[in-house]
Formats: sequence, structure tokens, C-alpha cells
Amino acid sequence: MRTRIDISIGPVQGFVSQSRRTRDLWGSSYLLAFLSAHAMAGAQRAGGTVVQPVVDDDPLYRWVDGRGDGDAPRLGSLPNHFVVEVDGGTAQAVARASVRAFEKAWRQVCDPVWREYVEHACADGNDTARIWDRQVGTFWEVMWTAGPVDGEPGLLARRKRWRNHRPPDEPGDKCTVMHDLQELSGYVRSEGSASRERQDQFWKTARRRLGRLDLREDERLCAVALVKRLFPRVARRALGWEVDRSHWPSTVYVGAVPWIRRVVRSVPEPARRYAETVTQHAPKDVVTERRPPFAGLGGAGSGRFPNLDANWYHRQFVSSERRCPLRDDAPPAARDELGRSLKVIYDAQDDAGPLGAPSSFYAMILADGDRLGRLVGRLGGKTVGRALAEFTSSVPSVVSNDDGVTVYAGGDDVLAMLPCRRALQCAASLAERYRSAFPDTGAEATLSAAVVFAHVRLPLRAVLDEAHRLLDAVAKDGNGRNSLAAGVLKPGGLHCQWTTTWTRARPGDGAPARAVELLDDLVGHLRRAAAEPGLSSALIYRIRETLTLLCGVERWQPGHWGALPDALDVRAFVHAEILHSLTVRTDDEGAAAARAEELTDAAWRLLGPSRADQDDRVLAEAGVDALLLARFLSDGGQEEAGA
Repeated sequence: MRTRIDISIGPVQGFVSQSRRTRDLWGSSYLLAFLSAHAMAGAQRAGGTVVQPVVDDDPLYRWVDGRGDGDAPRLGSLPNHFVVEVDGGTAQAVARASVRAFEKAWRQVCDPVWREYVEHACADGNDTARIWDRQVGTFWEVMWTAGPVDGEPGLLARRKRWRNHRPPDEPGDKCTVMHDLQELSGYVRSEGSASRERQDQFWKTARRRLGRLDLREDERLCAVALVKRLFPRVARRALGWEVDRSHWPSTVYVGAVPWIRRVVRSVPEPARRYAETVTQHAPKDVVTERRPPFAGLGGAGSGRFPNLDANWYHRQFVSSERRCPLRDDAPPAARDELGRSLKVIYDAQDDAGPLGAPSSFYAMILADGDRLGRLVGRLGGKTVGRALAEFTSSVPSVVSNDDGVTVYAGGDDVLAMLPCRRALQCAASLAERYRSAFPDTGAEATLSAAVVFAHVRLPLRAVLDEAHRLLDAVAKDGNGRNSLAAGVLKPGGLHCQWTTTWTRARPGDGAPARAVELLDDLVGHLRRAAAEPGLSSALIYRIRETLTLLCGVERWQPGHWGALPDALDVRAFVHAEILHSLTVRTDDEGAAAARAEELTDAAWRLLGPSRADQDDRVLAEAGVDALLLARFLSDGGQEEAGA
């Protein structure tokens, strides 16, 4: 009898989402994929066959399995859940071999971090070695189930409900990144000044072997957070190969990429002079040796401008000693000089208009295949595995084509960061690429995605949590899958939340249209508003307030759809509002009428919901989130960071 073994490694979301920097986010995903690869290899060495995902040609698996060639993989590409098939009664032995291989790999990663960066500080700690051993020894839970290949589905889901993994209590002060775990010094700051001083001394000793960006002054970490932060520094011993960690851009940099490209093309000389002034007055580590991986940022004329820490592109940050510290010997007028030099760049123009400030927003994409178990049941694990392998291999190029960086791509999961302006188009491209990887499944192979447009000052964990909420609760459960959920997350909270199926039926005639293209069309109308009459922000907010009253809603909330009164012709209402707005702003009544018709059609097609289980042609509900999102994208989050 052939047996199926499902093996799952956790906790995943907590391990990945509890990240302070993009480098932590990448490191978490990469490390988890590395450990999964070792667990898969252990199962195969014990006589099992990994059938899902297909690993034979996966770059990371090949390196773990000793068959790597060329450059080492730079992305995590393997999921935390995999399926192994075995013959006869060897299932338990195979599963246990997989768990042992996982645990050995985890120790292989942890030990060099301990020896290089923690052990020397133990003399200043309070039982640091015990804390370390407790945390690295109890953090992970590896679950497995075994049953006939054609047996009852859902065994692993049932096993996950059996909560038998109980990590030990974590006393004392908590880690500043992973808040459930104790920080490593073992001292408690609330116990008095002596304890605070000892805690500070421990971390001062630990930092002697690290750079300022490896462990900030305000960071006190647990063992797990320290491992995922520092393992790239000892990658040869931890992984078996070197891995480049220097190219990971910050969220501030990702949001600024289109602006940086405009600057180096249009005003290279002021950019070069500004970069020279920064390097003259700021610490050395504000300039990276390697430029982040975005095309078109070079050009000898701009010098090292594209290599600056992205905080130095924002005047609000430049005025902050915490965000943009200067060297001790910098003259008192240095910060004012930097502000003036940056303003020269802001005031410059190119063909698109004034350069202004870089965007203070970036986009995060989280995507996941829909009903994968159903596809496996219909097509078989090997067929699905090959399709997922094809999709995974294509993700980095799809994301980079839209100026993004892929953080993780494995199986049907994708995590990426991009500038705001192309994020929705990238999500739509990923959904299309996913469908095309399953040529024989028709409409069954679908992808859902969440896109969060987040302010750069928001904690990375808050953005990830919002992305998971939008994907799981909104796009999948709320909208019936095969959907996109997009939200704008500002420091004050969620500004808008738009949800739609990838293809919408136009109200009235039911003509199909791509949802992202419809929104992009409206964004284009809004961007042209400066040159010709368009949809102003005031008009959009007025439509929202009027619809709130007409739908009997006390206060409109992001993501809300209001039930329209039966007698209301919503298209006529929107047209009247737009026509009135345009007539006030122009003397040409004929041009205003024609423009009003055009703008009404662009807005009206996005006012209603589009769900997997409804007829989009009938507009029974309305919402304004698409209009608010289009308004935001037309500006591209161009307000200066920190404003």
C-alpha cells in the first residue's frame, strides 16, 4: 500500500511577520524555506518521495541536496507544508527522519550565530545560555500525518486542531521584535537601575562585533530574532554557502524608486552634489556599496545618489537626528545645508512636471492560490506540483518588471514589495501567470491577492497583518476567491478598502472588463485633472457623503457597500454631480458635458461590488472605495515622508 505523509512546519506567520526590517522579512522567509528543504531532503533520504511541491529543479533544494551550481539561490522558494509518498510500512520512519533533518539544520543555523555574536557577551548576562537553549529548542512545531494516498482528505487540518505543542513560559523583559519571547540578557529593567545598567552592558558587549544596522541601540532581541537577523553574516557555516544580504532595500527605498530614477535622469549633477554632502557629514553606513536591484538607477553623472540610505531622500527625515544622524564632527549648519540641497532637487522639473518629494508610501503584495486541495484532487499532486514550480520560477521576473522585489515565492504563495504606481498591475499579472501555469483546468486555477499601500513609517508587522487580513478574510472568505483586495494604510488607520473579482461585468450590459484596467483608467482621468477638468478630491468626498445619506449609513467605513434605494438612478446622480463640478470650472458647456459623460462612465463602472457569487450587471449596492483608491494612486503617495 502506498502511503501519503503530510508534513507541516510552524509557526510560520509569527516567524515571518514579526520582522522590523525588510531584511528580517527576507531572512525569515529564506530561513524557513531552507529548513523546509532540509526536512524534504531528510524524507527522501529515508525512502520517501516528495510529490508536492516538485523539488527536483528547485534551486534552493538542489543546493541543500548537494547538487547546486552557479550562484546560490537568493530567494526562499519552498513552502512549509509538503507531501511525501512512501511504499509499505515505512511512513513513520520517513516522517521521523524528516523531523530529525529539520532539527539538525536548525541547529546548524543557530550554532554559528551563538558562537560569533552571543557567547562572548554571556559573562555580562543573567543565565543567557539557558534562555538561548530554551528558545531555539522549543520554538518550532513539526506536525505530520500519514494515510492512504486515496484515503480521507483533511487529516493534517484535523491534526492542527490538536494543540499539544506548549512552549515553556517566557519570563522577564520581552524581545523588541518577537514580543512573546524573552530578550537574551536575562535582566529586568523594572527591577531598578542596577538591573537596567546590566542589561544595557550586555547589549553593548554584543554590539561590539556588529554594525549599527545589524543591532540598533533600542533593540534587545531573543534568540530566534537574533538568528534570523544575523545568520546571513555567518552564512557559510549556517547554510553551507554565502548569501548576499546587502541588496535588500528598505520600504522607504522601495517607495522612492520611481522618484530616484527621475532624479538621476533629469538632475544628475545636483543629485551627485547632494550625495557628496551627505557622505561628508553622515556616518559611512548611509551609503551602500551595492546599489539595490532596480533597473535604470545608474548613471555616472549622479554619483552615489542611488546608493544613499533612503531616509536621506526625505526632508522631514533629514531634519531628524534619530532618522538621519550626523557625525560628531559635522558643523552645526550641516543639516540646514542638506535640507537646502535637497530642496533644489525637489524644485527641479522633467517632462512629467516638478520632481517634488519621493512617495511616502510603498506597496506590499501577498498572494495565494485558491482551493489548491481541490486542484490536487482533480489533477493529482504531480501535475499540480509541476504547475506550481512553473509559476514560482516566473514570479521574480513578473515582479521586477514592475519595479518590485520578491521577498518569497514558493508553491502558490508570493510576498513582494513594489512602488505604488504599478502594484495593482503586478498583482493582476501574477494572477494571470498563475492561471496560465494550469492550462487544462479552465477557471478552477485562480489566485487571490492583497495589495496594501502602506506609509513608510508604519511597522512592517502591522502592514503584514493587514495584508493577511485582506487576503484571507476579505478577498477569499468575503469575496469568494479569485479576487483582489486593496487597501491604503495610513498612520491614522485604514483609508480605503476596495475588493473586486479580477474581471468585472459592467453594470447594465454586462460587458466583461479587467478590474485593474478599469481602475487604472480612472486614475488616468484623475492625473489629467491638472491639465483639464476632472474628478477633484472634493467631488469624490461629496459623492461619498451623499451616498452615505442615500444608503441610510450613519458613517461610511472602508470596505462598506451601501444598499441603494430602489428608485435611485445612481448613474444619473453621479453624472449630475460631475457635470455640476465641471460646469463651475469651465465656460465651455459643450466640453463640460462631453467630459462629464466620459468621467461618469469611468466612475460608474467601479461603484458597485464584484463578487464571485453575484451578478455584477445589477447595481444594488454602491461604495466609494474605488474612487478613494484611484484618488490616492493618482498622487502616488507623493506627500513627503513624515508629513
